[in-house]
Amino acid sequence: MPRIRACIPLSLIAGLLTFLLLPAGAAHAQGKDLSMGNVNPPKHGTSLASQAFIDKLAEVSGGKLKVTHHHSGALGGEREVAQQIQLGAVDFGPITTAPLSTLVPEVSVFQLPYIFRDYEHVFKALDGSDTITKYYEGVLDKKGLKLVGFIAAGYRGIYGHHAINGIADVKGKKVRVQEDKILVATFKALGMISTPIAFPEVATALQTKVIEFAEGGVNTFYHNKFYDIVKFVADVRHTHQAVALIMSKASWAKQDAAGQKAIMDAWAHARDFNRKFILDEDKSIQDQVKAKGVTITKPDAGPFRDATMSVYEDFYATPAGKDAKKMVDFILAVK
Repeated sequence: MPRIRACIPLSLIAGLLTFLLLPAGAAHAQGKDLSMGNVNPPKHGTSLASQAFIDKLAEVSGGKLKVTHHHSGALGGEREVAQQIQLGAVDFGPITTAPLSTLVPEVSVFQLPYIFRDYEHVFKALDGSDTITKYYEGVLDKKGLKLVGFIAAGYRGIYGHHAINGIADVKGKKVRVQEDKILVATFKALGMISTPIAFPEVATALQTKVIEFAEGGVNTFYHNKFYDIVKFVADVRHTHQAVALIMSKASWAKQDAAGQKAIMDAWAHARDFNRKFILDEDKSIQDQVKAKGVTITKPDAGPFRDATMSVYEDFYATPAGKDAKKMVDFILAVK
């Protein structure tokens, strides 16, 4: 039998040798696109800010840093995605600070009831100085995460099967809350039965009436079509939702100086997009919700605020809360 000689082009051999001789990080960076896990649907404000970041990153890196956007919970719930980012299996993710608090309890600061007065206060606290970002950069670094920045995702309310006109209407009612001890304590203080449920399970829980209410953003209510399930929203604005755009610390370390600069430049663009978008959306989203046959009530926030102030002291009694109290004091002092 004649011997068959394999002819491998020298260019291919040279390319393979170059790849094998690259440092492990460089091989990873050039070998595949980066990935982003996101629980929200494409038209949600958090998804749009994330996509603005992705598009700008491809532009400023000259196409070297491309990110595949796995939205709509394709990679799992937020806690699961955050864990994958910790492990380096996923590179980026916009993770709501409530589920992120299961890994980084210091971010529960953002869930404290009525810590922000209004959008102007939110923006001044997040963008007026680097106090918050510097603190959380250090905290997240210890957990294998790189903080890229904070997305403003809008105020949260309560939606469900019945109208809420005052605090008496919530007593004894079962409410879904995000997986965060502060939110559990907040709604317990309101006299409700707090039930932590991951976001992908909320629709089914409402449909089957395992829960009567859920706390969440009016924008999230709209974009996830919860108006097909329940027809009442109470605009109590107990928290403003912060979303941490995080990156795997290992993935960040694999980028060269130009790549890291491109990431932060892309974030600056996405942040500016987000701040304008969330203000514009807040002006129109309630009309869009009402157009779906939903009743929006605006109960007096005073009794809700008064009933939940004890939650602050509960937070300060924890190790994470004791350390993060300086962030609470900073936010409350912002004028």
